[in-house]
Amino acid sequence: MAEIFQALSFEPWTFLFQAINVAIVLGLLYLILWKPLSQSFANREEKIEGDLRKANSAKEEAEAILSNYQHKIDEAHQEAQAILEKTTKMAENTRAEIVAQAREEAGRVMEQARMEIEREKRAALAAIRSQAADLVVMTTSKVMARALTPSDQEHLVKEALSEVERLQ
Repeated sequence: MAEIFQALSFEPWTFLFQAINVAIVLGLLYLILWKPLSQSFANREEKIEGDLRKANSAKEEAEAILSNYQHKIDEAHQEAQAILEKTTKMAENTRAEIVAQAREEAGRVMEQARMEIEREKRAALAAIRSQAADLVVMTTSKVMARALTPSDQEHLVKEALSEVERLQ
């Protein structure tokens, strides 16, 4: 083995010195670069995790706000629907009241017209009876050429009225 070391020009003291140098350089690199880099990576990882937590929190908050707005929109829609139904019912009630009032007014007008017609009919009949009685008395007095007594006139008027009523 010593021959192999001699063929390779291997010197244990040089090797040991180089190994110690490599260990020292690695130690210094570990202290100078690795620790700050790993600390920087850890800090960056924590920052990223914190940002992700904040993003999740903001997402949940946005979903809650969206849900709240959707709930408010649904409530507003239901309220608008209720107002529309209430308005429709009020319009229907108003229409029914107006129709009822119009029918009542029409009934009153019809009743007044009937009463007026009946009154005019009675007045016309009374006028016809009166004229008929006068005509009968006048005609009878001319036909008989004499003056009738009041009882004769009354009898003739009754007969004429009964004849007029029969013809109606």
